[in-house]
Amino acid sequence: MKTARLFVTILILAAGMAAQESPRQYVYRPLSVSFVPGVATNSEPWNVSSDYSFNIIGGQLGRLQGIELGGVYNYEEDDVLGYQAAGVFNRVGRDFTGLQQAGVVNIVGREFGGVQTAGAVNVLGGCFGGLQMAGAANIVGGCFTGLQMAGAANIVDSSVYGAQMAGSVNVTGGHLWGAQLSGAVNIAEEFTGAQIGLVNICGTGRGLQFGLVNIAEEVDVPIGLVSIVENGQFHVNAWASEYSLLNLGIKTGSRSIYNIFMVGCRPDGDLTRLIAGMGIGGHIPLQEFFVDIDALGGSVYGGPDWFREGQIALLSSLRMTGGWQLSDKLALTAGPSVNVRVSEFADEQDGTLLDMHEDWDVRVWPGFTIGFQLL
Repeated sequence: MKTARLFVTILILAAGMAAQESPRQYVYRPLSVSFVPGVATNSEPWNVSSDYSFNIIGGQLGRLQGIELGGVYNYEEDDVLGYQAAGVFNRVGRDFTGLQQAGVVNIVGREFGGVQTAGAVNVLGGCFGGLQMAGAANIVGGCFTGLQMAGAANIVDSSVYGAQMAGSVNVTGGHLWGAQLSGAVNIAEEFTGAQIGLVNICGTGRGLQFGLVNIAEEVDVPIGLVSIVENGQFHVNAWASEYSLLNLGIKTGSRSIYNIFMVGCRPDGDLTRLIAGMGIGGHIPLQEFFVDIDALGGSVYGGPDWFREGQIALLSSLRMTGGWQLSDKLALTAGPSVNVRVSEFADEQDGTLLDMHEDWDVRVWPGFTIGFQLL
């Protein structure tokens, strides 16, 4: 996360975001008009405070309390209170309160309260409160309260209270209270709430990670294809069941929620079956005992050439497994299951309790597993 903070700092410095000392006195002009700096109604615009400013190409003021429109750009040395719009960019040296719109980029040196919209990038040196929208990126050097929306990336160096939504990447260098939603990657040093994206990365998470890949030092509820939690669980399981004699699985996830990946085999000469599947489950610790409840789904392949023969059935199981922790590294496991097998044709090798469908071979039966857990 230190890398994210360094990246944000470099961007802010590159944009010239150092806040300037506020002039102590201003010359008040209710209306300011500028063609370009130097060709304007004010000879020393950096010492002028105006209520209305109109810049044909671009203009400069010390402070604005009202409305400013610029064909290309607007440039304020100090604070802005009101509305500011420019065809290309707005640059404010200190604080902004109100609505700021630009065709390309908005730059504010310190605090912002209100709404900031840009065709490409919003860059803020201090804290933000409100709504920030950009076609490419929103960059905040301090804390953020509100909603960030970007086509590519939202980056906050400190804390976020609210939501970050981006097409590609959300990055929070501090603590996120709320939600990160992206089409690609979410990164937070800490979060309380939810991360939802293809890849979610955090240090400590209090809440939900939902994506294809979840990575965390510690998190409450990771739900995805792969969840890697440093302070969570990683176990190797081996078990036998009434359907497949030999099964091997890997469980990985948080202390309470895990993913399981498994392969199994039912030896029977040319009729040997190979099973490959995955699932998700919950872990309930009970001192030296524990209970795991999980749902598995997978494919059954027919032998002797399993993968050339192709998939012959779908197999789903709902399992409740009790465990007795013999040591820190070894536990005995056993428990009941309910199994469903679906195929286009009947397989006399498979036991059945109930044949449920006329066109498809759908078989349901109770089962039992027994095995051990390592690590």
